[in-house]
Amino acid sequence: METTQIVLVIFILAIVLYNYSGLYISRKSGAKIPFWSTIVKGKDYTYYLIYGSYLALLIAGVLVILREEYRLPLTIAGFGVILLSIVINLLARQELARNWSPLAGTSAEQRLIKSGIYAHIRHPIYTSALLLSLGLALITSSLWGLVLFILALIAFVFRINTEEKALLAKFGVEYQEYAKKTGALLPKLH
Repeated sequence: METTQIVLVIFILAIVLYNYSGLYISRKSGAKIPFWSTIVKGKDYTYYLIYGSYLALLIAGVLVILREEYRLPLTIAGFGVILLSIVINLLARQELARNWSPLAGTSAEQRLIKSGIYAHIRHPIYTSALLLSLGLALITSSLWGLVLFILALIAFVFRINTEEKALLAKFGVEYQEYAKKTGALLPKLH
């Protein structure tokens, strides 16, 4: 197998593993995963920016690999970052279990998770998605990849602000205390 074929196979496996292993864990835990029509009808415009940049990064990554325009050191680094994103995603999904939803906000039966990876990071699934985007941007080795990553980062900042308001409204002082001890996307340095 040529290097390009190996890179493409690893790329596809990494993307499938990231997307479907997390959904499998969430579904197995009893999370209510809405149909796309429910998501599309929502007014969460950050969702479109996040997933639009993600899809653009996926397409750019495939094109870069097929055209053999990738830079192997950056591609290897990108796969390392994607592997880290997969681990964080799986840990977060296991801990969040049935409380996971692709929609920003809270549900009536939701409880505040403060154990496992959530003891250190309030939004580890967003951290994992940003790391995935960064890994894809490294694989594209382009200014466009960097711009798409920055767009995703901006969208996540807005989404986190919206979600934090909903969590604060639902959990009050308990969430306020939790937020003081944890970082939004990275562990707090004490």
